[in-house]
Amino acid sequence: MTASTPLVVICDESGNDGENLLSGTSTVYAHASVTLSLDEAAELIDDVRARTRSRAAELKSKTILEPRHQATAKWLLSHPSVEGQASVHLTHKKYFVVSKLFDSTAEELAHELGDDIYESGAALAGANLLFFLGPSNYGEGWDRLLMKFQHFMRAKDTDQAQTHLASLIDNMLQLLSYQDAIVRDVLGTVFAGINHLGSLSRLQLGEGLEERLRTMDPLISAVGAAVHFWASISGRPIELVHDDAKELTPAKIAWAKRALAHPEDVAPSRLGLASELVDVQLVDSKSDPRVQVADLIAGIARVVGESLTREQQHPLSQNLLPMVSGASLWPIRDNMDVAKAREAMLSQF
Repeated sequence: MTASTPLVVICDESGNDGENLLSGTSTVYAHASVTLSLDEAAELIDDVRARTRSRAAELKSKTILEPRHQATAKWLLSHPSVEGQASVHLTHKKYFVVSKLFDSTAEELAHELGDDIYESGAALAGANLLFFLGPSNYGEGWDRLLMKFQHFMRAKDTDQAQTHLASLIDNMLQLLSYQDAIVRDVLGTVFAGINHLGSLSRLQLGEGLEERLRTMDPLISAVGAAVHFWASISGRPIELVHDDAKELTPAKIAWAKRALAHPEDVAPSRLGLASELVDVQLVDSKSDPRVQVADLIAGIARVVGESLTREQQHPLSQNLLPMVSGASLWPIRDNMDVAKAREAMLSQF
């Protein structure tokens, strides 16, 4: 096997509400990827089925998440076949919205001015400052702002997008009038780049494209993170096998391939961090035990993540932690400091 032989990476997800990030059924989205062989995965699924005494036609994560099967969940996460062959990308949905708002305004403005705030850590610090200080500085007004941004991003046509954008701007101006808000300057950089939302909206609406890009769906970024992770540690191109997902259309897959091949288009500091995605196969999880293992891990990860958002320690946290990706979209208080944020960004690569 050579470095040019693709590494087959198998994926599944849990907690996906599409672009309805703020009012869906889950506060956390989990995307699991494994590199197990068919035989390894089949043996694991057979063992889990025996341990849980499941008679379901397809073994799903809801079975292993039953409290009485917690020991089986721990056994799976710590199994030698899984060690080094599984990774989980977690997305804190509200933080994802805050990051998207900051990146599509303040970061775009900085990029236009020739400033790479990804490299400096200012992009990560800005998103974390808004996430942690926005609620305490602005109260319910902060949640209204995020919901207005989500409405704008999910607009069905240009007229609706313009209406939601006007409402978003009005809400932001109201918050910026709070003179004593500690995070006011950071929100000011968002407002300074607000005109860049127009180009993002056109991508969301699919103007001049084969189809809408749907950049608020966490699946897209999670797939990119999985490809980059496995390509980085293996030095090989990646062939993705994914549970059937309607958002993974040919057009979006082609877009992902281009973005992964040219990360420097996002920020100059990412030059040399290209990853090659050679193919994506969508399969029915019923026919692939590798996808079923990914489903079990993703389901566990989502539940653990939801506990963390409530600042509760889940019994499976320590078992899951070793396989959680450093590129996960998760708020971290230390990253409000630019220097620490820069260290965190560098550690991802």
